[in-house]
Amino acid sequence: MTTEDKSGNDRSVRVWQQLDLNTLKQHLLLIDDLYGTCAACNQIGLNYLKDKSCSGCGTEFKYLATRLKDPAETGKILRRIEKEKLGLTLIDREDYEKAMAEKNIGSLFKEPE
Repeated sequence: MTTEDKSGNDRSVRVWQQLDLNTLKQHLLLIDDLYGTCAACNQIGLNYLKDKSCSGCGTEFKYLATRLKDPAETGKILRRIEKEKLGLTLIDREDYEKAMAEKNIGSLFKEPE
């Protein structure tokens, strides 16, 4: 999230939000630099600046996740998303992977219906 005002105080801040993991996975592009992978079907070589949807499964991307730890590098991606008006929400990939792991582990211990 970027806050805007006329005094040059625009800054990116992290915002935590509850999201449905299945919906998130169906609309997520995982990137390492410029290119990434569709979380829904694992299609590789997707460009977050050009590919609005997956060429493999057709899913429309709404979320972008990165492993970058350097706030400056993450900020560059966020500014590019805003500049290009891509309509993507940038999420922390580590948070996503941790949430998916917890979900998958939890399903291992559920009693069969």
